[in-house]
Amino acid sequence: MSDPEIPSKRERTLSVLLVNNLIVSALVFALLEIWRPFYFLTDDNLGGCFPLLSGMGHRLAEGKSPFVADYIFGGNYDLLRDCSLSCWHPVYLLASLLANTPAHFLMVDLVAFIFLMTATAGFVNLAHFLRQELALQLSDARLMLYALSFNYSMIVLTTGSSWIGFLGNHSALPWLALGILQTSWRRGLCLVTFFSLHHILGGHIAPTISDSIFLSLFAVGISIYRRSFLPLISWVSGYAIALLILSPFLIPAWHGFLMSDRSDGLTVATMSKFAVPAMLFPFSYFFSTFSVLLFPHYQFGTTQLFYSSAFVSCAAAWAIIPAAMSRKRWRFLEILCLGLLALLAVMIVRPLWVSSIMLHLPLLKSMRWPFREILQFQFFLHLFLVMRPLGGSARFQRLAIFAGVFIFVFPLIFLNAPTFLPMQPDRELLFSGKADLYWNRVKPLLKPDDCVAVIADINMIDAHPFEIPYTLLEVYNFPILAKTKNVSGYSVTVPRDQLYVKIVPVLHMGIFGPEQKAALLKERPDVKFITLESVKPLRITLSSRDGPVTDLKPFVAP
Repeated sequence: MSDPEIPSKRERTLSVLLVNNLIVSALVFALLEIWRPFYFLTDDNLGGCFPLLSGMGHRLAEGKSPFVADYIFGGNYDLLRDCSLSCWHPVYLLASLLANTPAHFLMVDLVAFIFLMTATAGFVNLAHFLRQELALQLSDARLMLYALSFNYSMIVLTTGSSWIGFLGNHSALPWLALGILQTSWRRGLCLVTFFSLHHILGGHIAPTISDSIFLSLFAVGISIYRRSFLPLISWVSGYAIALLILSPFLIPAWHGFLMSDRSDGLTVATMSKFAVPAMLFPFSYFFSTFSVLLFPHYQFGTTQLFYSSAFVSCAAAWAIIPAAMSRKRWRFLEILCLGLLALLAVMIVRPLWVSSIMLHLPLLKSMRWPFREILQFQFFLHLFLVMRPLGGSARFQRLAIFAGVFIFVFPLIFLNAPTFLPMQPDRELLFSGKADLYWNRVKPLLKPDDCVAVIADINMIDAHPFEIPYTLLEVYNFPILAKTKNVSGYSVTVPRDQLYVKIVPVLHMGIFGPEQKAALLKERPDVKFITLESVKPLRITLSSRDGPVTDLKPFVAP
């Protein structure tokens, strides 16, 4: 009889795998931070999530509810009713406690680190489980490569720099798949329930919904393969329990979403605008960030296509070639993953007929970016690579894997951090303390109850997308940092009954056009205006209906 305190060889192997992979994954994260300090503080994370976490932390320190925003959308804004701004996960609350410390700029990156380590642990557990159950010829080294590739693939780097919630979805996927694959209903139900809670609380609303659809298809496929309803029951029951537990959060958010303009859906043109071009899809898969160097002229809306041509790529991309060359018998699970990949590829390319179908489906009609499908594509791609043996000679296999890693990593040395909007002026203003100094000088010009609207010409914003000091304009959710009230904020799912003004800004970050100024004054006569008069040279003014125009440029520290 074995000593119960001595772990079995299988358990010891898994524990060693977990420790090794977590250490290496943490080192990669550290390299990203060295390459670009506060790596995830760009784009939506900087303008949206960082101020929210700051506000939550300040309110927690004051003994108040963290789910109220005092300075956006006129103040006293209920975050629990806005599904775009929901930061319910305990990890968000934990990170927000840094808001009152010198380490406050680490809040978003701390969330990213915890989510990425959760993803690493989940993928290693899933791969180890499949290696044992299917007797896979998968070495520890290749398992680590796939785990790193999954965790730091381009979609994670890009969407992680755009909105941290995508990492919440990313980190839950391997755990949810592991729960579906369990042969013990207790273990399967517990895994699905627990990580569904994590998935819903920590994830972005769009991929949360989309993940549930594709994981349902995965559960149906596993049930067919095993000729048992257990996988489907574990998935449906666990997810239903999680929804029931979270209903006090979800019901207000659902009600708020139904009262938002986004619930009415988007146009077909908008839903197709951000799809990855079909001809670029296979090329970018194999050539990753080199496609950015080869197609510098390609435009994505008003912004150059930073890395979006490499969304579907990953460090393990070229392993698909020896995997396709394998003469081993195809397993049902491999075919299932390929089928899901094909469906996801169609959703990512999103031809017009797909957008037309989505336009008539609840919830899906409100989603435009293909980020969620690319995230799921990455997951099922790596799951397929874990299961499929490699063909060809050992030398060819190593060459293919090396080529994928090299093509993925090498261009990063010469390119900026992958993000649509680096917001470099705002990073410099915030990190240097100049933004705080600026607002300390400007706030005496405002009364405590004054509410500000920001005015700028949309053509000027489009002409200088990377040079606008949004922090000084008080747009996005930056009013929370400045502690000054703004008539708007950064959300696409604002409940109509919580809008401070009924007029919708021309730009999503909360900027109104000059043509909207008269209507704003008619609705709110006491509103103050911060106007971006020009970018080069920078000229920002503060004005009201009857008061003088004050040039704010002298308040900017040199």
